[in-house]
Amino acid sequence: REPHGVQRCGLVRLLMLRGGAVDSSGRKRVEACLFDFDGTLAQSEDSHRRTFSQILGFDLSEEYWNEHCVGNSPRMLLETNMPAGRLEQLGQTIDGLLVKRSELFEQHIERGLLEATRGTHELLADLRARGVRCAVVSSGSRRYIEKALHALGIFSAFELIVTGDDEQVLHHKPHPFPYLLAAERMQLSPEVCLAFEDTITGIRSAQGAGMRVVAMRTSMTAMLVVGDAGATPVPVGDSGDLRSAVGVAPVTALVQDFTELPRAILEG
Repeated sequence: REPHGVQRCGLVRLLMLRGGAVDSSGRKRVEACLFDFDGTLAQSEDSHRRTFSQILGFDLSEEYWNEHCVGNSPRMLLETNMPAGRLEQLGQTIDGLLVKRSELFEQHIERGLLEATRGTHELLADLRARGVRCAVVSSGSRRYIEKALHALGIFSAFELIVTGDDEQVLHHKPHPFPYLLAAERMQLSPEVCLAFEDTITGIRSAQGAGMRVVAMRTSMTAMLVVGDAGATPVPVGDSGDLRSAVGVAPVTALVQDFTELPRAILEG
């Protein structure tokens, strides 16, 4: 990792990319679509829940998973939920269990248990035909995400993949850093990027970066407002922590799957 001062300078540089709110009259054509992976591109949350439950040694209920786990990094999830004495009992470290958990999830992928969200292939083909660039921005592990993208036959659709275990990712969702990093690497302004997310954590991250967001309809996002306000960057304190941030700006669209996406959104 880079020294703290270098990290802070990098964070400030990325935050300066944020363009602020964009009204309906000033919106620009979408030049890139940035996709979360789990629950957005792939219906993978139940496989994650089961494999984390196996590692932790107790069942994470669907309700608890949806409310407290979805959108968090694998490391944070283990550190937050690890029972007292579990590491000593197993003779393991968090790092070792993260590897084992990834291996369990990869077994699910290899058994063909992972499904792409309905309309994924058609949307990616449409975006390619329109000249819209694509990236993945996920809190998950690069190893399993790349394997899953290959298994789903969509790896080649993405020019960039940003994951939670990349050394360059200094802050995780809900911080805007992952989305800002992706925009910088693609040499694009956030205001021409459209993010796709299924969690409040991810939506805050993308909106905090100054991007418009299409939300996948879930029990957590069903109450969100759809509107034309555009994305308004969320203030970031010196701690870089957005967990206390309240409220979510209106989203550009709320869809069950990609077959419901209004293509007019891509035109700005």
